[in-house]
Amino acid sequence: MSKGYAHLIGRRTVVGRGRRRTGLLVLLALPVLLATLAAGLFSSAAPSAEQRGTSTIGRGADGYLSHSDSLLTDKLAAELRQRAPGMTVLPADENSQFPVWSKDHTVTVRYVDTDWSSPLLEGRYRVLEGRFPSDLGEIAVSRALAEAEGLKIGDSLPYRWKRDAPAQIVGLIESPQAHAAYDYLAAPGQLRAWPKTGTDTTNVLPSSFGLLVAGDPEQIGAAQEVAGTKGLQLLTKSGIAGSRTMIEREPALLLAPGILVLGVIAAGAFALRMRRTRAEFAILASIGLPDRELRYAAISGAVWAGLIAVPAGWLAGSLLVIAARPILPSITDKDNAPYDPLLIGGALTILLSVAAASLAAVLTTRYPAGVPARERARTPARSDKRARLWTPVLGGLAAVGIAVAMAFQEDELISSIAAVTAIVALAAAALTRIADVLHGMARLADKSLSARIALRAFARDPRRPVSAIVIGSVSLALTVGILGTLSSVTAQDRATYVGNRHLDQVEALLYSGSDPRTVEQALAGVLPAGTPIVKGTYPVDEKLLKASPSPALTPSWGIVWLAGSQTDNRKQTIQVVDDEKTFTSLTGRTWSAQERKALEDGRILVLDPEYIRGDRVVLSKPNGLPTSTDQSETRWAVGGAVRSDPVDATTLTRASAYLTTRTAHSLGAKTVDYSVIASPTTSMDPGTTERLTKALEAADIVMADVRIETGPELTPPSLWYLMLGLALAAVVTVLGITITSSASELRPDLVRLHRIGLSPGSLRNVVIWQSITVAALAALAAVLGIAAGWGLTAARNWPGSTPVVMDWTAIASVLLLTLTLGAAYGALAAPRKIGNTLNRTEN
Repeated sequence: MSKGYAHLIGRRTVVGRGRRRTGLLVLLALPVLLATLAAGLFSSAAPSAEQRGTSTIGRGADGYLSHSDSLLTDKLAAELRQRAPGMTVLPADENSQFPVWSKDHTVTVRYVDTDWSSPLLEGRYRVLEGRFPSDLGEIAVSRALAEAEGLKIGDSLPYRWKRDAPAQIVGLIESPQAHAAYDYLAAPGQLRAWPKTGTDTTNVLPSSFGLLVAGDPEQIGAAQEVAGTKGLQLLTKSGIAGSRTMIEREPALLLAPGILVLGVIAAGAFALRMRRTRAEFAILASIGLPDRELRYAAISGAVWAGLIAVPAGWLAGSLLVIAARPILPSITDKDNAPYDPLLIGGALTILLSVAAASLAAVLTTRYPAGVPARERARTPARSDKRARLWTPVLGGLAAVGIAVAMAFQEDELISSIAAVTAIVALAAAALTRIADVLHGMARLADKSLSARIALRAFARDPRRPVSAIVIGSVSLALTVGILGTLSSVTAQDRATYVGNRHLDQVEALLYSGSDPRTVEQALAGVLPAGTPIVKGTYPVDEKLLKASPSPALTPSWGIVWLAGSQTDNRKQTIQVVDDEKTFTSLTGRTWSAQERKALEDGRILVLDPEYIRGDRVVLSKPNGLPTSTDQSETRWAVGGAVRSDPVDATTLTRASAYLTTRTAHSLGAKTVDYSVIASPTTSMDPGTTERLTKALEAADIVMADVRIETGPELTPPSLWYLMLGLALAAVVTVLGITITSSASELRPDLVRLHRIGLSPGSLRNVVIWQSITVAALAALAAVLGIAAGWGLTAARNWPGSTPVVMDWTAIASVLLLTLTLGAAYGALAAPRKIGNTLNRTEN
C-alpha cells in the first residue's frame, strides 16, 4: 500500500469527516489559540523597556536621583555640573500624596513640578488640551482628574493648605502609561514656593526633590559616583528596563502552557478515536494489511490533524489579538506596547505543539486494530510486580531524603531539597498502589451485578483510571504546594513584620494643627466599638514650639546611642507614656509592674540597651527647626534611667525611651501631641478607608497625613479558588475523557448483556458505577495530592521554622466538586438507549 493511500486511510478514519473532523480540529486548535491570545494580549498590555523608561523619567533623560532635603539636592546639582561639565541637570520635585482642594473636599494627586519645555521630559506626559505650565501659579491636570472633579481650563485647583494661592489650570494632560491617574503638574519651583504664597497655614509635606540628568556614558558614570558618595542611587534607563519581570520581557513564555495542554488533549482525543475506529482498522488487518502500515496510517492521520489545527489556532489567536488591540487601552488605561507578532515564539509553539500531538499519536496507536491474538497469547497477564518493585525503591529514597534533611538541618537549602525529595518519593510510592486499590474494589463488588461488571472491567485494564488519578493528584499536589508555600511565606512575613506601627494600626498625623480630641472622635465614629485610641506624644523645646508652623512639626527631644563613642550622631525619639493603654498601643503588650513603677517614679524607661550605661542616658534637644540653618543640638546626661523588658523591633522603630508628662516637665520640656493612634483588632476593608477619609476630612486631616499599617498582604482566598479551580478543571477534563472512553468501550459488552436480558437500568448503572468509582478514586487522589502539597509546603518551610498555612475551605470545596462532577459526568455519559450498535460505524 502506498504511503499516500495509507495517509488517506488514516485521515479518513482517525480524523474523520464532517462534524467529527471539525470537533477534533477545534479541540486541538483551542489550546494554541488561547495561549496565543493570552501571550499577545499580555505583550500588548505590558509596557516595553522604552515605554517604561519614558513614563518614569522622560525620553530625553538618562537618569534620575532624589532626596528629601531640597538644600542637599541643590548642592548635589552644583557638584554634578562641576564633576561632569556639559551634562544636563534638571530639577524635578515630586510628591505622590499631594493634597489639593477641589470645591469642598480634598483630593490626593501625584504632583510634579519641573521645566516642562525641556527635551528631557519628552513623552512623559502628553497635552490633550491647552499647554504645560510655565509660570508660578499655573498648573496642568490629567483628564481623569478633570472629569472626576468637573474641572476645565481656567478653573483653580489649589494646594490643600494654600487655598487662596493661585493655581489656575492651563492644560489637560495624560500619562501614556496611566490614563486614569490623578496627575497634577506645576511650573518649576512651585513646590518650594507654596509656603511663601497665600495666607493659609502651611503644612510641610515630606516630598522628593529630584534631579533629571542627561549625558554621555562617561558623564552618567560620574553622576553615579557622586550619587554613591552621598548614599544615593541613580536610577537609569537600563535599571528601569531591568526591573521588568521575566514574563514582561518574554511574553512568549505564556505559550508554553498551551503546548502542555495540547499534549494532554491530543493524547486523550487520539486514544478515544483509536478505540472508536478499531473496527475499521480490524477490517483492514483482516484483508492482509500489516500492523506497521496500519500504524503509519493512524499516525499520519493524527499528525495531519496537528499540522492543520495548530497553525490555524496560532493564526486565529494572532488575529484576535490584532482585533482586540484598539479596545485594550480602554480596559488597561494605558497605551499599548508596540505590536509584537511573537514570530519566533509562535514558530516554536507550532513546532512543539505538532511534536506533542505527534508524540501523543505515537503513544496511542501501538495496535490500531487491537492486540493480535498471537500477542495476547504470548504476553502474560499484566502483573503488578513492577509496581511492587518500585514501592520499596521509592520508600528507600524517601528514607534517605528524611535522613539527609535531618543531618543537614542547619543548611536550609540542602535540608529543603532533601525534604521535598522525600515527600515526592512517598507520594509516588502511594500512586504506584492505585492498581491494587482497583483490584481490591473489584473483589468487594460481588454483591451488585452492575458494580461487579464495572469494577472488574477497570481491574482488567487499570491504565486509564490510574493515569487519570495520577494526573489529577499531581496537578493538585503542585497547586496546593505552590499556594501553601506562598500563603505560609506571607503569613510568616506578617508575623515577623517590622514597621513604624504595629499591624492594622491607624495613625493620623496632626501636621495641620488639628485638635487631637476631634480626631479621636472621628476615628471612634468609623472604627469598631471598643477600638483603643491614644495620642502619640513627645517632648519638645518650648522655644522651638512657639516658632514652629504647627505643634506636630516641632522636632522632638531624643536619646543618644551609647553603644559606640560619645561623639556618635545616632539618636532616637523619646515618647511620652502616661498610662497602660498608651503603653499597650505603642508596644503591643501590657506593661510589667517594674515598668509601671519606673514611669510613675519619674524615671526614664529605656527600651533599647544600646542607649543606656548603668542608669545613665544622654538626652538631646535640637536648637533649630528642620528648615533653620542652625542644625546643632544640645546634649546632657541624666541618671536614674531603668531598662525595660524586651520589646519587638516595631516598637524600637518609633522610640528608644519612654517618660511621663510629669517627668518631661521636670526636665524642662513641653509635650506635644503629634498624632492619634488607633489599634483595631481586625484589618480594615476598603469601605472603612473611604469612611475614614470623609470623617477625618471634617477634622482637617487629609489622607496624605494618615498612615494605615497594612503590612504584607495575605494570600487572598480568591487566588486559592482560582488556582484550585484550574487544577480542578484539569482533573475533571481527564476524568471526563476516562469516563467517556470507558463508556465507549463498554458499549459492545452492554449490547450483548442487553441481548441476553439485562435491563436498561442495570446497564446504565454499570457506567454510573464506573463514573462513581473513578470520581471516588479521583477524590482519593485529590486527598493524596493535597496531602502531598501540604508535605511539599512543610518540607519547604521546615528548615526555616515557617508554619504551614492552608485555606482548608477552598480545599474542601475542590474535594466536594471533584466527587460531584465525576458522578454527574458519569450519569450524563451513561447510555440511555441500548440498541444493536455492535456493528455501528461512525461516518
